Parts: sequence; structure tokens; C-alpha cells
Amino acid sequence: MLPHLGTEAGIRAEQRLRDETVIWLTTVNPDGQPQTSPVGYVWDGARFLIISKPGIAKVRNLRDNPRVALHLDLDGDAEEFSVLTIEGVAELDPAPPGEPAPLREDEISGYVQKHLESMRWAGVTPEETFADFSTVIRVTPTRARSY
Repeated sequence: MLPHLGTEAGIRAEQRLRDETVIWLTTVNPDGQPQTSPVGYVWDGARFLIISKPGIAKVRNLRDNPRVALHLDLDGDAEEFSVLTIEGVAELDPAPPGEPAPLREDEISGYVQKHLESMRWAGVTPEETFADFSTVIRVTPTRARSY
């Protein structure tokens, strides 16, 4: 459950997190400049699972500063709670070079279930995806806001 959300906002947020496939992840570089990137994710009700290519800016940023923000795009069809922002702390779990992402079987199946259509559209298999995106980012929310 997301922290600091009331019942109605929390129910709406949980539904959106199950339905959406892309969330915006904001990290901060060593100079203090925020950097926002769209990322695929899985929400398990307690933490976000994000996979990334190793060595790119967001991964380098997280090594220096694990605090992040996550945002969903505006839901223009909603009358209430169309904006969701989440603050949290990220943990990195990189794979050794040439190894696939260090994920449990339930994480792999959850990620594939949510993102298989995108993988097919990109012309890659799940195995190729987990080999290329071999750094795992797990984000634990510390605060959520919806309005």
C-alpha cells in the first residue's frame, strides 16, 4: 500500500499502478540536476521493480543518491486523483557483466506478464530483455500524493 494516501485515493492509485505500464522515474545527478526517464515497472503492493541497462545516467545517479520520485502521466479521464506522485528510496542490484538481471522467478513472470506486448513490439524476447536490462532497481515508497 502506498504511504500517506487516503482510502479512495489509495484504491485509485493501486488500480492505475496495475493498469499502466510506464512510470516516470526522477533521479538526481551529482550536480543536483534532476533527470526524469520513462521506465517500465511492476508494482507488487510494497515496492516497484524497474530494470535498466547498466551504466546509464539513472543508474549512475542512484549510486550517489538513492532518493527518487515516480510519476504517472495525467489521467485526463479521471475527475479526481488524476495525478499520482511517489517519493521513495531506490536499491540497485546489478548483475555481473554478461549475466541476466538478478530476479526471482515471480518477479520475472510478473514483469513478462505486464510487458510482453511491449517486448514483442520491440522485437525482443524476454531473455534478451533481461540480458540487456541487467540492473535491477527496487524502489520503496516513502510518500505518495494524489490529487
